[in-house]
Amino acid sequence: MQNCMELTRRRLLTGATAGLIAGAAPAALGGPKVTDLEGLDGLWRDAEDAINNFFPHAKFDNKGIYLDLPQHADVGSSVPLTVRIDSAMTEADHPFVIHILAHKNPTPHVLSVWFKRSAGRAEFSTRIRLEISQTVTAVAQMVDGRHLRVDRDVTVSFGACGQIGTGTQDEVFAFVPTTRVSVPSTARRGEIIPIRTLISHPQETGLRLDSTLEWIRERIVSRIGCTFDGVEFFKTRPQAAVATNPYFQFYARAEKSGVFHFSWYDTRFNTYTDSAAIIVT
Repeated sequence: MQNCMELTRRRLLTGATAGLIAGAAPAALGGPKVTDLEGLDGLWRDAEDAINNFFPHAKFDNKGIYLDLPQHADVGSSVPLTVRIDSAMTEADHPFVIHILAHKNPTPHVLSVWFKRSAGRAEFSTRIRLEISQTVTAVAQMVDGRHLRVDRDVTVSFGACGQIGTGTQDEVFAFVPTTRVSVPSTARRGEIIPIRTLISHPQETGLRLDSTLEWIRERIVSRIGCTFDGVEFFKTRPQAAVATNPYFQFYARAEKSGVFHFSWYDTRFNTYTDSAAIIVT
């Protein structure tokens, strides 16, 4: 147990350091803020600190960005969330990255999403965990350098972020996920189509005690991607506050017939894949 705890501590410290280093260089060069740290995210404890690190000295506009979620949730274990940005989805006008933060969760960084113009629509939906009543924030950087921000308050009757989940450590780590995807089988050329993905997964937060008061170690889906014709047009980095059985809906512009390829990376070092074909006329 001591070795595992030391390894986890070293991973977190290394990740925090890498986050500061990797986050600083692109801003200094004047390019988009790169925050996809390939698994080395900082362990943020404050939402505003995370936002300031993602986008140092940014001036935010609150126009053209929308965050939809219920004003009240009876239980915080699976709260629906949709983010949308007004965008032409051209090379000169589309979001580079969107971050979601829940200010009073144990770790406020909920997820990040990256888009390419071929997504066709700057919008996605998912389900998240909220510990208590709080503010949820979406911040975005557009490819032209603009920064957008929207905040929404949500009341929660029964929080469900840390002590959530079932099973022993062995059961959690032995679980074998299954995937499901939904893509229209046909579409007209240029049509914007919805894509839905789901993976059965415990999304174990690392904040739960078992019956012997030992910590259940974290096991989450930490990366989901969708590729068409060699281009990954939608990518998300879920954190532990994405709900059990991670679900995402997003969009694609149908340009030609082909196959959508999906991937889910599990922190148990497994990658799960799926695919779906479409005929475009």
